[in-house]
Amino acid sequence: MIISILIWLVSVVLAALYYKSSVQKLRTPYTFSYIVSEYQLGAYHMPLAIATKLAPLLIIIELLTAVWILLPWTRIYGFVLGAALQFVFFILMFANKGRSFPYGCGCFKMNAPSVISIRHVWGNFVLCIVQLIITWILVVG
Repeated sequence: MIISILIWLVSVVLAALYYKSSVQKLRTPYTFSYIVSEYQLGAYHMPLAIATKLAPLLIIIELLTAVWILLPWTRIYGFVLGAALQFVFFILMFANKGRSFPYGCGCFKMNAPSVISIRHVWGNFVLCIVQLIITWILVVG
């Protein structure tokens, strides 16, 4: 019973986190497109034309994750989707650590310059691991 209560509490906290993050991006979707285009993987820099199509998809996935985590019958899928998102964000943050972004990093604050720090990298890593652990508990049981 204690495990169920803890999973429910973590679900509410993570759903609120994903909801807040997605709503912030929904307020300024074009700015978020610019932020997405600023991320680099090695020498690859995403063109803005692709970022403007990818950014709304990321917003929808975050919002869907928030809803799925709250609903008991989709909770496992929500945690798996959330862990996958956090893994992608972890890779992007790790690859761009120390870089300055003119419109923010796309986390919560936008329209303000920010530098990707180790805190951003570890935050995404921890969220990924927490969601994987909860998924394992829900599956195993």
